[in-house]
Amino acid sequence: LFVSGDPNLQVAGMERDWPEGRGIFHNKDKTFLVWVNEEDQTRIISMQKGGDVRAVFERLARGIKAVQDSVKSESGKDFMLDEKYGYIHSCPTNLGTGMRASVHIDLPGWTAEGLGSLKARCEELKLQPRGTRGESGGQTGITYDISNKHRLGYSEVELVQCMIDGVNTLHAEDVALQKKHGL
Repeated sequence: LFVSGDPNLQVAGMERDWPEGRGIFHNKDKTFLVWVNEEDQTRIISMQKGGDVRAVFERLARGIKAVQDSVKSESGKDFMLDEKYGYIHSCPTNLGTGMRASVHIDLPGWTAEGLGSLKARCEELKLQPRGTRGESGGQTGITYDISNKHRLGYSEVELVQCMIDGVNTLHAEDVALQKKHGL
């Protein structure tokens, strides 16, 4: 986290105050976090172990509202929201909702089938596979971070549902692939 030296961030002027003005704030259980001035000005995260996506989403919605209300009461300013493009972010790939809903899941069958095959299948399902070390951290083992690929043109609920449906499909297919590969 918060590693300096990314040329894309430097060109955009997003490292000019490095490392001041950055931080991570979280609740006691570390299930709700707010990253300040990492890549986006504010990254709001809700997470927990297990499969209760509804609880994660509900916590996220409450937390976003609380952060937004706090910012507005302190500064009089609101989150930047464009009617057509959604929330405005430093990273253009996050235009729209800015929401990346993801799960970590073991996919030994897909791993045996090959990363190229998994990426192609995820593309069909409007998903994005990543390693568990983040966007550029690479893949190790059989555990993948699977998330919705799109941010623009969909609601938050649609994106979460796309991720849930896609992960359920990948899991069912993985069971068949494990049998195929004798795992």
